[in-house]
Amino acid sequence: MDEQKLDLSRISIELQLVHNSLLFSKSIEDALRIISTQSIDVVLISLPSVKSKLFLDFFSVLRQLCSVIPIVGVVPKKSVAEQFVDVGIDDFIDIGINKNQLQCKIESLVKIRELFDDNLLNRMFFTGKRAQKMITIFFDDLSFLHKSITNNTEIDQLKYWPVIDDMSDADLFLINIKSVQKTCECCSTLRMRRINKYRPIILTYDKAHKDMAKQIIKQHPNIGYTDILDLSTNPAIIASKLNSLMKYKKMYESFAEKLRKSIYLAAIDSTTEVYNRTFFEDFMKNHGSDLYDSAILVIDIDKFKHINDKFGHTFADSMLRFIASTIKRYIRAADLIARYGGDEFIIFMEGVSKTIATEVAARIQQAVAKAMFKNANCTVSVGVCCIDTKESLRLSEAISVADKFMYTAKKQGGNAVCISE
Repeated sequence: MDEQKLDLSRISIELQLVHNSLLFSKSIEDALRIISTQSIDVVLISLPSVKSKLFLDFFSVLRQLCSVIPIVGVVPKKSVAEQFVDVGIDDFIDIGINKNQLQCKIESLVKIRELFDDNLLNRMFFTGKRAQKMITIFFDDLSFLHKSITNNTEIDQLKYWPVIDDMSDADLFLINIKSVQKTCECCSTLRMRRINKYRPIILTYDKAHKDMAKQIIKQHPNIGYTDILDLSTNPAIIASKLNSLMKYKKMYESFAEKLRKSIYLAAIDSTTEVYNRTFFEDFMKNHGSDLYDSAILVIDIDKFKHINDKFGHTFADSMLRFIASTIKRYIRAADLIARYGGDEFIIFMEGVSKTIATEVAARIQQAVAKAMFKNANCTVSVGVCCIDTKESLRLSEAISVADKFMYTAKKQGGNAVCISE
């Protein structure tokens, strides 16, 4: 939006060459209407020379509407940015920005926007109270940071490298270029540590080390740094960029954690903590239609309905967990176990002979029978389908065979193992 009547025509033309849809606003009211009704990836707003109460009120509403949408301030000169560091702007550009720099900046912000299009994540993130933590390396003077960085940011200063101290709570690394070799070693070592996967690593340089910075950009583009900043840039702009990078880093970690939990919940049976039927079937579809040198074991708890009726659901669930943990003790880590029905488990074993599959089934059956569960007798019936290199069965066929032999074991009185010929 262009509230301050800056000439944004050049910027608009250059953006239109790459981005299909640009929305323009000439007033505060129009901007709020567009943002509240349209899907926006990035907001560019021209900033006044002096911060006013009207502008601050507008920006308070704008920040709430934008949620995780990046906001970029366009300024007539970089000194103007100092007034707006504390209003929530993610980055600043001056009106004369280079075309390539503009495109690179906008594309990066669009990618960030795409990662965080999640209102629940947004609410989770902004209710967090943990302070941000920045690790600075190879700096002698940090006064430029202390003047401009937000109050909830802790700064740890490390003057030497290598450092193997615990950095588990770091949100951003700021490395000052004084030596090409040390900078590259420091940056690449940090990035190789798994814990730093989502953490921004920013390189900085002053006038005396500008040639070193150029050398790193040209000769070492893949050492893992996120961005490279000139320390002669207005401190307010540097601080705004660092604050935004730390914010989005924490949001991305929250997003990744939420995704991991969602995947886990979608795959795991909540009662027994083994895989559920949906995951098992999806896995086997991806595994392939033909099975060789493999075995399917179908395990059913004997007289489980009677146990459920006599002792109740809570007791029955405890028994299911006991059976699942017992089974896991006798199978390999590479074997796949899932809860296939109410009281039925299924195991897929790959690369096993008929002898081994038979031994595993017998051990499971005997272990359950020997263990008295809370003064209640508990036994299982096991059906086994073995597939050797001479035959090929589809998954559905192998499961049907194993299921058939499990019912044969049940008809024989239960507490038994029946194996396909």
